[in-house]
Amino acid sequence: MLQELIAYFSGFFSNYGLHAQADILATIAALAVVATIFLLSFYALAILVRKLLLLAFHSISKRTKNKWDDALCDNKMPSRASHLILSILSVRMIPALFSGDVLFLGEMTAEKILMTCANLYFAGAVMGVAFSLLNAFYTILERSEKSNGLPIKGFFQAIKLFVALAIGIWMLSIISERSPMYFLSGLGAIMAVLLIVFRDTLLGFTAGIVISTNDLVRKSDWIEIPSMSVDGEVQDVSLTTVKVKNWDNTLSSVPAYTLISTTFKNWRAMKESGGRRIKRAIYIDLETIHFASEEEIKHWKKIRVLRPYLEQKLSEINKEKEAVGEDGKISNANARNLTNIGTFRAYCSAYLNASAKVKKSMTLLVRQLDVGAKGLPLEIYVFSNDTEWGRYEGIQSDIFDHLLAILPEFNLRPFQEPSGADFAHLGERRPANAVFQVKAK
Repeated sequence: MLQELIAYFSGFFSNYGLHAQADILATIAALAVVATIFLLSFYALAILVRKLLLLAFHSISKRTKNKWDDALCDNKMPSRASHLILSILSVRMIPALFSGDVLFLGEMTAEKILMTCANLYFAGAVMGVAFSLLNAFYTILERSEKSNGLPIKGFFQAIKLFVALAIGIWMLSIISERSPMYFLSGLGAIMAVLLIVFRDTLLGFTAGIVISTNDLVRKSDWIEIPSMSVDGEVQDVSLTTVKVKNWDNTLSSVPAYTLISTTFKNWRAMKESGGRRIKRAIYIDLETIHFASEEEIKHWKKIRVLRPYLEQKLSEINKEKEAVGEDGKISNANARNLTNIGTFRAYCSAYLNASAKVKKSMTLLVRQLDVGAKGLPLEIYVFSNDTEWGRYEGIQSDIFDHLLAILPEFNLRPFQEPSGADFAHLGERRPANAVFQVKAK
């Protein structure tokens, strides 16, 4: 078509006496006409193809329950598919409109230049469609229960990187008119540079494989990285970074490979188990520990949860005292006797077993730790049945509120560093069994 228009315009300008400039003017005029026809046709086709594809995709997505069509629409598949169709049509239209040996920009013909541009457009459209498909696949996996929060975003970003690299090599081969293998063979020479430039990307890709294979981190996990002062919920796991929202509402961006090169703590297993550990000690003043008196035992029998323990222990102790005889009455060293600290430990265990806020299927311990400068540590080691932070702290506080308040019932006193009031009463002696002395009055 271009050649025929040039011949027509050449004769037209010659008829008006422009013999010397006829060829140049004819070429320019012919190119302008053909380019106008091409652009108008391309614009009309672009509008038509885009509307038809949008109408087709949206009508199908509304009529079906399949998630694929919705994901494709959300990730701009109709628009990018229209570019792919238009690029194919432009490759077909250019030879028909611009065929001819019209030189343009040196030895390049207009057809050759436009065909190069059309092929580049086609390669870009292929990349856009590939990215839309990957994005749709990622959207479906992210919403499905099978992925269950797995950090799959890094994998898709790595695939996109490889697709972009392949398309880039394809575009270079189109521009230079060389085989893609020519550029692939030259990658070995610049591999060292690529390793430096894409160091974080390659490390992140490797880390993503390890993280996903071993299921180390998922979105919404609570992780701690003490070396980086990171403590919060994972918001996103990408190819190169892990975004964490700390509990003080700050955001931390951690390199993905950090999760496999340094130590970190993931609290996901705690949430999945349904029990959160309570591990705290009450320090008992050693001066308040003593053998139980008859008055104390009589008072403790009124505590419902202690009755089974007291009945069993007193039965065992009485049998041993009968076996020892009069020696058991002479000295407490000759026979077993109840102590206030042992009875309090039994009470703690009974109280925790009776609590509806403690998970009974997990470890439940009340144990003594090594005696130290602060007295005798009595450690409570149990699991609450609620893992949510606020409610967990409430359960823990309720338990220790009660245990600290009940200590005087066993004539025990918690240890604390001396305060001003303690120094003010240095001359006074505070009896260990203050509770029962007060009651006796």
